[in-house]
Amino acid sequence: MAKSNSRTVAVCDTGPIIHLDELDSLDLISDFHPLIIPETVQKEIARHRPKIFQHDKIAFKIVDVTSPPEPRLLVLSKALLLDKGEVESLSLMQKNAGAILLTDDAAARLAGEELGYKVHGTIGMLLRAIRKKTRTPKDVLKLLNEISKKTTLFLKPELLEEIIQKVKDEYF
Repeated sequence: MAKSNSRTVAVCDTGPIIHLDELDSLDLISDFHPLIIPETVQKEIARHRPKIFQHDKIAFKIVDVTSPPEPRLLVLSKALLLDKGEVESLSLMQKNAGAILLTDDAAARLAGEELGYKVHGTIGMLLRAIRKKTRTPKDVLKLLNEISKKTTLFLKPELLEEIIQKVKDEYF
């Protein structure tokens, strides 16, 4: 398939990087330049899947977040019980206007949307691959069907079936 030439900035939490790697599809985030991750997230990824950082097609930008979160994020992080990596990822969004937040955590997604950020997760990256023509609809259906077998991503089976059905309805 064709390679996309996007130069969109993304800030990423741990989940999408690990889950896409589990699906052998880490290349789906290679068109984000840079792909910003907090040092906390980098350490978590390195603990679980250290070879990810050897991927030569991804421009990881690892940032040490030292400033405290802004007050609104602090309130949301306590209310939603966000972990340190999620809070740091959301903090980095403040400094990167127009970036996309990549997270699979429902609470982090909720916080990001509440703060007005564009948020996507692993499923969104798979569906985006069809639009960007980096995967065929058939390839994405195969990946969607492998999620529960090959990844640590938790999705309700009904939701996954609904997504699969929507892809079938739209592309087949």
